[in-house]
Formats: sequence, C-alpha cells, structure tokens
Amino acid sequence: MKTADYIKKMRTAIQILKSGKPVAIASQDTHVMMTERIFEKGKNSQNSDIGKYDDSKGLYVNPNVAPRKFRPAGKNSNKAKFKNGNERKTRYFKSYKSYRQAVGRPVGKVNLVLTGTLQSDFGKAVTKVNNLKYTATARSENEKIMEGQEDRFGKIFDLTKKERNNFRDVLYFEVEKLLK
Repeated sequence: MKTADYIKKMRTAIQILKSGKPVAIASQDTHVMMTERIFEKGKNSQNSDIGKYDDSKGLYVNPNVAPRKFRPAGKNSNKAKFKNGNERKTRYFKSYKSYRQAVGRPVGKVNLVLTGTLQSDFGKAVTKVNNLKYTATARSENEKIMEGQEDRFGKIFDLTKKERNNFRDVLYFEVEKLLK
C-alpha cells in the first residue's frame, strides 16, 4: 500500500472513530446480552436471581391495566357487584405472585416482565445521545420503573463483568478492523 493510500485509509478510520460507530456497535452487542440476562434469565448485575415475588401482601388490580383480562371480584366475595349494587372495578389478589399466576406470568423468580412494555422499550436498541453517552430506554416512565426496581431488588441494570468484557472485546475488534 502506498503512503498516500494508507494516510487516506487512516483519515477514514479516524472519521469513523469520531462518529462513535465502534462504541455504538459494542454498546448494542452488549445491550442484547443485558436484555437477555434481565428479562429472560431474571438475573441482576451480580448474575444472581433478581429476587422473589411477594406472596404475602394482598392487592387490588384493575383489569383494564392487566396484561390478561379478568372479572372484578372482592376480597371476600367473587361477585362483580358490591352489596349496594355498585359495580366492582378491581379484583383482589392475595399477593403479587398470585396476580402474576392469574395472568399467566412466570413466578419462580423476578424477571421484570408483566405487560412487556419495559422489556420492549429497553430491548429495542441503545440510543445515541452524543458521542460519549447512550441510553437504553425511550420512555421516561420506564426509567422510573427501572429505578424503582433497583431500589427494591438492588443493582439490575449495571453491566456484569462478562458484559463489560464483551463491550471491551467488541470495541477492540471494531477498532482493530479499522486500523488494519
């Protein structure tokens, strides 16, 4: 390769590096690993189970916000109406775990999937904010949900050691490809 050709190739490589493309590729590849770990395997940032679903506190759920519809019913009555004739708008479940079972969701360990909106938003793609910052969710309400889950269960959305190593390896690979 002639010197002029090599200089041209390196200038192109520098432009690609400045654009953040290698970082974006490494981010997306690692993000796919994170999404699988969190939402399919139910693992936290230490690669342990995120947690267990509550099976002790009762709750009322409106069927209009549930992933699967059900008939409203009370705590001590399966009737759809109160004694005074008013319609019930919610159904009582003895725990969040029993609610998940009723709507057909796994209950063995926490996987953060109920309606699928957090998983869908998180799993879409890493979005570039600028050359140094990327975000994983498109909707601010999901950012709040993620913060709440970490307050409850500990670190979930931090990279594991394996994910950090993957990011580094993919980044090195992409940079090396440019510089060959």
